[in-house]
Order: sequence, then C-alpha cells, then structure tokens
Amino acid sequence: MTQQRTGCRTANILALSVPGKGTDTLGGGGARHELAHFLASRRARLTPPDVGLSPGRRRRVPGLRREEVAVLANVSETWYARLEQGQEINVSPEVLDGIARALQLDRHERAYLFMLAGTSERSVAGLSLRPVLARSIVAVLDALALAPAVVYGPRYDVLLCNRAYVAVFGDINDAPVARGNVVRQVFLDPTRRTLFPDWEEVARTVLQSFRINAGRHAGEPAFGELIAELRHESAEFASWWDEHDVERRTIGEKLVDHPIVGRLVLDHVALALPDRPEVSAIVYTAAAGSDSERKLQRLCR
Repeated sequence: MTQQRTGCRTANILALSVPGKGTDTLGGGGARHELAHFLASRRARLTPPDVGLSPGRRRRVPGLRREEVAVLANVSETWYARLEQGQEINVSPEVLDGIARALQLDRHERAYLFMLAGTSERSVAGLSLRPVLARSIVAVLDALALAPAVVYGPRYDVLLCNRAYVAVFGDINDAPVARGNVVRQVFLDPTRRTLFPDWEEVARTVLQSFRINAGRHAGEPAFGELIAELRHESAEFASWWDEHDVERRTIGEKLVDHPIVGRLVLDHVALALPDRPEVSAIVYTAAAGSDSERKLQRLCR
C-alpha cells in the first residue's frame, strides 16, 4: 500500500518544496557584470613570468595588466578594457579563444567564459525552479533502495530524494535553515560541518558548480536572492564567491561521519537528464563488500 503524506509521490520518494523567487541578480548586474569580475579575477592570479613576460618595474597591483592580456590575446587594449568593464560589445568565439589562452583558463573556466559572453547557450528568464519530472524518474529513485539518490533543480533545490538519501544525509525538510536548498544547507546548517569531515572541500565544490548555473541564469531574481542571502549569512561563501572559481564534478568520493553508523565512504555520480538539461540526479553507492556497504544496508533496512 502506498503511504500518503504531504509532498510524497511514492512510498519511498520525498518530493520537496522549492522557495519562491526574489529580487536580486547575480553579482548585482547580470552576465556582463559577472564576466567583468571573472576576467579581472583570472587576470589577477597570473604574474608576467607565468606568461613569459618580464615583470618590469613599479607594478602597483599583483597580476597582469589589462594591456598585457590584450597583447597576449591579440586584441586592442581599448577593446579588452571595454570587455572587462562589462560593456555590451560583440565578442566572437575566436577572440574568446585567444582570451582563454592568454588567461590560461582550464576547461571549466573556458566554458564559463563563453557562456557569460553569450556565445554558448544560456537559459532565458523565467526558468522553472521545479520542472515537471517524468514518472519513470520517480520509479528509478524508488527502486534504489540501498543507494542514496537525489534530484536537484538548477538552483540546487531538491526536487526528489529517496529514503536511502534521507537515511544517510537527513531529511532536508527537517532543516529549517535549508528550506529545501542544498547550497543553503551546506553553508548555513551547522550539522553539515560534522556530517562531512572534509566540509570545506564539499562546500567549495558545491559553490563552484552552483556558480556555473548562476552564470547561466545571470540576472534572474531567483538566483540573485539566494546569492545575496548566502553572501550575507556565510563568511566562507562570501569569500569563496569572490574568487570566481568554477568547476563541475560528475564523479567523486564523499566521506560521511554518520551519527549512528560512523564513517561512510561513498562513491557518487551525477547523471544528466537529456530532456531536462538543468536537472541533475546524484546517486551514491558503497564499494561491494566494504564496511561502508554493510553500514549502508543497516541504515536503509
């Protein structure tokens, strides 16, 4: 018999509410504003010797000068200055490629640069924070009785999770500070700092991935409200957000110090949903025959 409770869609699945939209924007000025800050931050981390230039004399600030980046990217200094000032100018993929090479961007940073500059697909305003999910997705999570699984929306609002996920990570509905959002929970819920022994790495990873989505939705109030709240409430979030680092990890290992069974070592993989490109499903598993697998079975059963 299927149990009925508010928000549930099956006996083993929790369907979670998503907070409403707010009024702020990414960085206070949309994609061009974020692009300006991102370029400046990448320029500041390089030194002239890093790019084969002489350090020269009387450098007032660390990092490269704008004119040095312009030379390396084979663009005019005036044009590059306008780009870094967030002005609306046309940017070709070829020019962006030169800037990416000049600033020694990795593949995540390069993709982020192209997205902010508008040469790759960005979402239109008015995204659905709670897209309709196929019934088959609910069934899949329901079937993963011994594998914690969760489905995130674009803001890392939890759309669905199974009972195994709740057994390991707790019910996000019972964490008032989280309000159904994983980024808010990681940074503002003190229990996460004891649950994750490597909390700083977990938090940085979540922030860097969330920033990619925020860049894709630059200027949308729903993201701006969340960013403004986290910058105000978390010193770590405010400091790391200003570093402008971006990365999305699709596989990895997560350590969990569970209050009942102790240390769990879990592998996780992010699965994309082709018909819902901004929705991610994360599934956690323990190595077969491991102590973590036995602990996980104990929790889930």
